[in-house]
Amino acid sequence: MPPVTHSPAPALACAAAALLLPGCSLSQHMDKVGARVESLYAATKTWEELPRRTITWRQARAMIIAHNIDIQQADNTIEDSERKSLSIYTDMIPGVSYYGYMTSSIDRLSETVTGDNGLSSNINVNFSLPALTQIPYRVYAAKVETFAAVKAREGKERELVSQLYKAVRLREIARRQAAIAEEPQDEAAAMKKKSDELSAETEHWRTMANLLGDPGARWEVLPDSVPRVRWSDYAHRLDKLDPLVVCNFAMQLERARMAQYSIALRYLPTVNTSLYSPSLFTSTGGTYSGTFLNGEDTKLNLSISYTLDTDLQLWNSYQRNKQQYELACRTVANQLREHKGKVNTLRRSVEEYENWKSFMKKRIAFTEKMQAENAEQYIERGKALLSMRRELLTQEAAAVESEAALVLEYGMPGERPCGRRARPRGGQPLTMRRSCGRREPKFLALSA
Repeated sequence: MPPVTHSPAPALACAAAALLLPGCSLSQHMDKVGARVESLYAATKTWEELPRRTITWRQARAMIIAHNIDIQQADNTIEDSERKSLSIYTDMIPGVSYYGYMTSSIDRLSETVTGDNGLSSNINVNFSLPALTQIPYRVYAAKVETFAAVKAREGKERELVSQLYKAVRLREIARRQAAIAEEPQDEAAAMKKKSDELSAETEHWRTMANLLGDPGARWEVLPDSVPRVRWSDYAHRLDKLDPLVVCNFAMQLERARMAQYSIALRYLPTVNTSLYSPSLFTSTGGTYSGTFLNGEDTKLNLSISYTLDTDLQLWNSYQRNKQQYELACRTVANQLREHKGKVNTLRRSVEEYENWKSFMKKRIAFTEKMQAENAEQYIERGKALLSMRRELLTQEAAAVESEAALVLEYGMPGERPCGRRARPRGGQPLTMRRSCGRREPKFLALSA
C-alpha cells in the first residue's frame, strides 16, 4: 500500500483565511447584527399592545424561579462554585498531551509531505500536585463559597417574593380605593386622574415583568390567591434572628477568619509532588517510533521546602488579617445592634397599625348600626362611613411596607425556598430540583 501523503496547501489556505476573515468581514457581521436588532425592535410591542394574563400566586412564584434574571445569575454562581470545588480533585488527575510538528524547507512546501520525511509527534503524560498542605484549606474554602452562594440565592429569592407580595397587594388596594374614590368635578381633573392611573398601571406591569422574568404580557396575580401576612404568624419570631439572617452574619465572620488562617498555613513546609516519565508514544518521521515508557525511567518526585520568614512579611500579613478579623467582629456586633433596632421599630409599627385597624373596624361597625332619624343624618352617616373606609385603605396601603419587610426578614408563612434548577450541558434550564410542589404555570385567563 502506498504511503498516505498530506499536502500542506489546504491547511495553509485555511490559516490564511482565518487571519483575513476578522478584518474583511467585521462591517458585514455588524450589519447583520444591526439588522437583527432592528427587526427585534420592530417586533417589540408597547405595554398597551401586550395581552393581559392572569395567574395565581403559586404560578407567579414558579415563574420567578424559572425566568427571573437575578435567580438565574445566582444559579450560575452556585454552579461556578461547584465547578471550582471539583477542580481541586481534577487537578490530581494526570494529564495526557499530544504534540505534533512538521519540519520542511521553504522550497519544498509545494511537494507532498509524508509521515516518514517530515511529520513528528509525541504523546506525553504529566502529573503535578503542588502544595499538598494547602489542599485541606482549598477544599474547605470551596465548600464555604458554595454554601455562601446557596444562601445568597435563598436571600435573593426571599427578596423577590417580598417585592412580588408588595406589588400585588398595592395593586389590589389601589383598585379598592378607585372603586370608592370621588369622581373629579371638571374635565382637567378627570384627564389627570386617568393619566395617573395609566402611569400606575404601566409601572405595575413593568415591575411584574421584571420579577417574573417575562416581558411578553401584562401580568396580573389573582388577589385571592396571595397568602395573607398575619401579625400572629410573626409576633413570636421577632425575638430571634431568622436562620438565613444568621448565616449572612456568620459568613462575614468566617471569611475574615479564613483570611487569617490562610496566612497561618504558609508557615507550614511546602510539599510538592510530580511524576516524570518518557513519552508514552513517539514518532519522529520514520527514524523510530513506539513507546519508551518503563518503570525504571518513570520517576515520582517528592520535594519538601521551608522558608524562614526572616523579612517578617508573613508575620505582618498575619497581624494585618488578625486586625481585620477583630474589626469584622466589631462590625458584625454593630450591625446586629442596628438590625435589632430595625426589627423593634418594625414590631412597634405593626402593633400600632393592628391596634388602630381594630379600633377603626369597631368604629365602622358601630356607625353602621346607628339608626338615622332623618335623611340628613342618613347622608352624614354615609359620608362618615365612606371617609373611614378610605382612611382604612390608605393605612392598609402604608402597612404593606411593613408586611413586605416581615416577608423579607422571615419569609412567607409556610413557604420554603425552592431548589435551584439543574442545567444540561447546553446551559438552558432543564428541571427543578425542588419545585415546591409547582409546575410550569398554565395561565388561568386570557383577555385582550
